[in-house]
Amino acid sequence: MSSAPIAVAPPVVSLRHVGREREPVVVIDRATGQRDALVEFAATRSRFEPATKVGSFYPGLLGPAPTAYVEAMVRMVLPLIATHFTGVPVQPARARGNFSLVTLPPEALTPDQRVPHVDSADRLQFATVHFLSSANGDGTRFFRHRATGFETIDADRLPAFRAALDAEIGDIPAAYADGADGPFEAIGAVDAAPDRLILYRAALLHSGAITTLPADAADPRRGRLTGNLFLQCRVAA
Repeated sequence: MSSAPIAVAPPVVSLRHVGREREPVVVIDRATGQRDALVEFAATRSRFEPATKVGSFYPGLLGPAPTAYVEAMVRMVLPLIATHFTGVPVQPARARGNFSLVTLPPEALTPDQRVPHVDSADRLQFATVHFLSSANGDGTRFFRHRATGFETIDADRLPAFRAALDAEIGDIPAAYADGADGPFEAIGAVDAAPDRLILYRAALLHSGAITTLPADAADPRRGRLTGNLFLQCRVAA
């Protein structure tokens, strides 16, 4: 007698709003059902290199992700962007995906790595973080810049934000941002969970909620492994 197929539970989508600006953050649990396979790909087939090699401020290593995985993430989030962010259908204009591993201890962070950031000042660019580790619960935090009150940084806000931050950044201690004090206040967070994916506007101030680094942080099977997507959209014609 052949065994019955194993039922795969569908993804669970929930919506949060953070801060005074009430920016949406979409949380998708059981996002792919492929966590183990993705970890195995990252551990055996992805070649990780320091993020600085590609001009990124990410505090660790980046590695290529499978094209099919990146395309699947794009298909997953497009209707969610239309529903929760734009109110109208959108199309992908450009997408980039990778695996990431946080490896830098706090004392090794550059000033720019000690503060929250935005990935783009374009409100039609979106980011996802797909948590793949089974043991690391360090998720993602979102922030408000105290001096300006900004929680998102678009092209109009960028000059004032940059000027204010330039005056502050030299006094920020070598630590991962937690919003407890200093120039930024935490306005929300999403904890990591295996196969949980979060979607947010790339212009929302954010940072990894890094509390501990394992001794083998550079090992995809044991470190804080995530899959990441950066998606530029345009409104569908």
